Amino acid sequence: MREPATAGAVAGVIAVFVAAVGIAGAAITSPAFTVTGNALSDLGQPGNPAATPVTTLLFDGGLVLASMVGLPFALTLWREGDAVPERVAAVPFVVALVGMACVGLFPAGRPLHVPAALTLYLASMVAMAAHGVGSALAGRRWGAAMTLSLVAVHVAGWWWWAAVGPVRRPGLAIPELLGAGVFAWWVLSTAGREMR
Repeated sequence: MREPATAGAVAGVIAVFVAAVGIAGAAITSPAFTVTGNALSDLGQPGNPAATPVTTLLFDGGLVLASMVGLPFALTLWREGDAVPERVAAVPFVVALVGMACVGLFPAGRPLHVPAALTLYLASMVAMAAHGVGSALAGRRWGAAMTLSLVAVHVAGWWWWAAVGPVRRPGLAIPELLGAGVFAWWVLSTAGREMR
């Protein structure tokens, strides 16, 4: 395997770790955060009862740092894809990272926060779907099935959340964590394949 692919894959793994530590650390140190009562972004919103200077640094800073660290993984997707859709997945992946950085740069309550969050979640789904289709075309049926299943779980989670009540209600962290977890799992599994 070429060295750039390995370096980019490692960057993807580190980015997931940074984001997870930031989110988990913010949640643990929050005086009032609950998964069933808050959105994740409450942890990074100054003035929110769930936020403190420590949680905003961990949450917002962690997202921005993770997005920068994860950029080399896009190059790995582009260079190592066996089919065109796998390579094209690098583009929405970068868009998702930009959205993630902007979630941290524009905390909840600011006008650009919601568009940033939508960009993160929608672009991550497009990246995974494109990569899954590319994997199928390249003959990796198991990888394609797993990736497209993750996309289906992500979509189903948001569909269920929207179907049972207003999207912006207490507990928004539930579908947010599902979406973030699915995206993280895909990055880790894809990076792992590139490192083998």
